[in-house]
Amino acid sequence: MGNQQGFTLMEALVAVAVFATAAMGLISLNTSSLRISAQMGDRALARQVAENVAVETITNPELQVIGRSGGQEVQRGRSFVWERDITPAPRDDVVEVTIRVRAADEEAVLSEVALLHRIKGDR
Repeated sequence: MGNQQGFTLMEALVAVAVFATAAMGLISLNTSSLRISAQMGDRALARQVAENVAVETITNPELQVIGRSGGQEVQRGRSFVWERDITPAPRDDVVEVTIRVRAADEEAVLSEVALLHRIKGDR
């Protein structure tokens, strides 16, 4: 048979199988990357909601009441549900404020902010 050039059918099939396996791995990696990127975007928006509620809480004395309250806020078209807990701290003039934010359609907490705030007068 002389000097043959090129690939046999079996070599070509093996090369295609190896390429397909590598391509599927890259596609899976890309899909995971997109999903994680979307989750990080949601977490950043939830953090923004939590910080907004925290600022509103410490700047408005009427909201500084011991107990739990909640609400809903929309950031960039996404709906978030927040929950604010205000509890007494060891000092009489300080309260602990904890704010948890989750997406309106999910149970998992996306962001949580906790802070101590000095109050004036009766709580």
